[in-house]
Amino acid sequence: MRRLPSGTVTLVFTDIAGSTRLLEQLGEHYADALAEHRRLLRATFEGHGGVEVDTQGDAFFVAFEKASDALAAAVDAQIALAVQGPIRARIGIHTGEPALTDEGYVGIDVHRAARIAAAGHGAQILLSQSTRQLVDHGALRDLGEHRLKDVGLLRLYQVGDETFAPLKTLSQMNLPLPPTPLVGRKRELADLLRLLRAERTRLVTIVGPGGIGKTRLALEAGAELVTAFEDGASFVDLSAVRDPELVQPTIAGALGIGGELVDHLRERELLLVLDNLEQVVDVAPDIARLLDACTRLAVLATSREPLRLRAELEYPIRPLAEAPAAELFRQRARAIEPEFDADYQRLAALCDRLDRIPLAIELAAARVKILSTDELLSRLDRRLPLLTGGARDAPERQRTLRATIEWSYELLEEDERRLFAQLAVFVGGWTVKGAEEVCEARLDTLQSLVDKNLARRENGRFRMLETIREYALERFEESDEAEQLRSRHAEHFFALALRAEPEVTGAEQHLWLDRLAADYENLRATFEWYAATPGGAAKGLRLASALVLFWFNRSLFRDGLHWLERMLAEAEDDATVARAGALWGAGLLWALVGDEERAAPRLEQGLALAHRLGDDTNIARSLEVLGLLAFFENDVRRARDLLEEGAEVARRAGDHWGLADALGTLGSIYPLQGEFDRADTVGTEARAIGRKYGDRQGIRMANFGLALTAARRGWLSAARSLSEEGLAICREIGDLWFVSYFLWILATTAVESGDYEAARAHADESLKIARELEGPLLVVCALDAKAAVARVEGDDEAAQGHLAEAAEIGGSQIVPHSYLASVLRGLGELAAARGDLTEAEACFETSLARARGVDDPWAAARAIASQATLADARNERQLARALARDALALQRQIGDQLGAVESLERLASIAIHDDEMEDGARLLGATSALRERLGAPLPSWQRRGLQEVEDLARHALGEAGYEASARQGSELSVEHAAREYFGSASRSE
Repeated sequence: MRRLPSGTVTLVFTDIAGSTRLLEQLGEHYADALAEHRRLLRATFEGHGGVEVDTQGDAFFVAFEKASDALAAAVDAQIALAVQGPIRARIGIHTGEPALTDEGYVGIDVHRAARIAAAGHGAQILLSQSTRQLVDHGALRDLGEHRLKDVGLLRLYQVGDETFAPLKTLSQMNLPLPPTPLVGRKRELADLLRLLRAERTRLVTIVGPGGIGKTRLALEAGAELVTAFEDGASFVDLSAVRDPELVQPTIAGALGIGGELVDHLRERELLLVLDNLEQVVDVAPDIARLLDACTRLAVLATSREPLRLRAELEYPIRPLAEAPAAELFRQRARAIEPEFDADYQRLAALCDRLDRIPLAIELAAARVKILSTDELLSRLDRRLPLLTGGARDAPERQRTLRATIEWSYELLEEDERRLFAQLAVFVGGWTVKGAEEVCEARLDTLQSLVDKNLARRENGRFRMLETIREYALERFEESDEAEQLRSRHAEHFFALALRAEPEVTGAEQHLWLDRLAADYENLRATFEWYAATPGGAAKGLRLASALVLFWFNRSLFRDGLHWLERMLAEAEDDATVARAGALWGAGLLWALVGDEERAAPRLEQGLALAHRLGDDTNIARSLEVLGLLAFFENDVRRARDLLEEGAEVARRAGDHWGLADALGTLGSIYPLQGEFDRADTVGTEARAIGRKYGDRQGIRMANFGLALTAARRGWLSAARSLSEEGLAICREIGDLWFVSYFLWILATTAVESGDYEAARAHADESLKIARELEGPLLVVCALDAKAAVARVEGDDEAAQGHLAEAAEIGGSQIVPHSYLASVLRGLGELAAARGDLTEAEACFETSLARARGVDDPWAAARAIASQATLADARNERQLARALARDALALQRQIGDQLGAVESLERLASIAIHDDEMEDGARLLGATSALRERLGAPLPSWQRRGLQEVEDLARHALGEAGYEASARQGSELSVEHAAREYFGSASRSE
């Protein structure tokens, strides 16, 4: 291929006019005709020096160095095509300076040439003024300025005096020019272009609520499709028409034709854009007849409800996605206030409150001259008074959001208006059953509101956009049935909560938790009703007691406490089982947010009342939470006693949820005291109970204790498997508290397994959730995991920051000392690494004191082992050896295999430093093999120190001697390696 010309270039585009109709006419002969068409054009263009840039389908893109050559080629091509036969091409010519790249030409001049060609008709040659100025051709006809899609106004000229239909430009097609660019509808626009251009759908109706952007999208689609239809596209505004009989005359008037509409459209290939059909939907049969008679006609309609025709493809549009909504606000605000700026999160929050409806966003943006984004947000509890003052050139119904919604409301029948207002009693949505029971709704009336986009069906539920609901609520408050409906609404959701109460501990608990979550705003409204209604406090208290496990599982601790405490105060004289349950619930949630001063009194009150009532279920549950609280306060002996008593009472009461929870909680405390076998026993029982009843919460609680036990044993694979199962359950039931917990275990086991990328992801998510829940224990655990990740990645500074924060939280809030001991040990290791041995010693001593204070041999052994490393660093070999042996003995006793391996590594280092090279080499061989079996590679920050002592042993023993000793050690188990060490140590002593 010849090299493409550069600099000032004349570009020629051609394509076949009416190719679809031609294909239908020629049938199997079309391929031969197209091949001859291509041959003829190629020969003509090449004969005039043209270089073919691209060919797609029936279109050519050719470049010429001279404008005169391009024009001559175009004229000769049209003459040759006229002789050839039925194929007629339209040709566009434009001269400019496109950029030349390896892929061809790029730039606005390419788009101009393509748009010029697309505006023409078969056998027509069009050229731009830039080309006209470079050619000497007498037969050029000035067609005036034309607005072309995306490239603006161009003066166009036609070769010859032949009369053609008006150009297919926006200027000729009666398509209004939108004043602003389309934002955030790329997918929707692509869908419409595919439906109308590629699939040739005859009738597409864009449906959606007022202000959603139907007209703007239709205009954009129409502008894009002007050249896809032989006779272009035309826009007809029907918003002022109320009588269906006037629709066809209005269309005829917009098209500038008289007589029967069907006669003028019968042979035309035209896209008709009909805007605002909702108030004249009864014209639908006329549109159907028009489409039947005019087989080349296509209609793109906009309406707040579909036409319900067989030929219709309904295309609903939704509110904007978050990012486009924020960008739309930013653009509109800057058009009013050029210096406007706001961060993305504030804009996203603002747009969410506006339901991400384009009209609402534009109206709110109009207020930025006098209100900041924060001030706008604070005023959006009542949107309609704020969202006024739209552009003066907008239709009246679009100058305020109220007018837009009112337009839809006025088109409703009386029964539809009544139900529309009644449905405002629901907050956050409703079900069919809810609408029927509370509003006595008829299905066809509800369906009609959905069809008219005043209500939406999503995931089996219905809801109104909040902007629409605000208007409906005004109509509701004006009615004389508001009080009665609110009462029925409260009774409906009271019954739902009581029905759900036993189910949230059963096999379908995840479904019932989801149902309660879906209707949580309605449940809140029910609380408000009971609190404000004389005599409603008792039901409010019963409702609160029924929702305790929902709040617990969905980590809605603060919200649950708000309603529990409010209802306990409202029903202060109540002495029922409901009050005992509410007191237990309040105690549980206060404990989880770390407020033991409020938790304990509520639990004691609930326990005393449950004893008076003989209510074993609430006795058991209160004992269990008092045990948990004692554990948080580091009174582990009392914690165990209370939990064990609670488990027995739950067993007696037949409370399978309480029993599984108590056993599972014990299963998470026993491993902190080195009782791994006992932890496995109670955890296994709790797991079996959970599986028997399908209680995912019971399985989750059991898995946590079992996973913690496995992790403390050094059984990393088992810990990971149990945690992954527990995590999946928690995500299913929405339990964020234990999501964070399981992610913490997964992060720590991933660090020990050498999977640092997974460890980082788990630790990050664990901490994010922990901070959101404001759980001190969760935050401390997650920070400890984050520090471990930072340490293995070589970022000791970040690790120090995480652990320092964890230590501060642990020192000021209720965090069990077993967990705090790990944090303090980590701080000591960092201090030792930077050479601050005094600080390291203090941290290790405090860690050991915390561990011994709660009888935690695992944490105590780890602290002692760290003290051994410190003594070794100070060349206090005898002390180092004694401490490491003490740690190892304790780890062997409780079964901490990974801890024992680490202690053996310390002893190996001490032995080599004391010239016990063969013993040290055997221990290093043993620990290397043991780490491989446990799936726990040596952490990077420990590798350097151990490599140094290994090198000393290799140098002393020689490679062969070292390898022989290490090979002997590699065959040993943890127990055999420990026994051998103690034996050799005794002999050396």
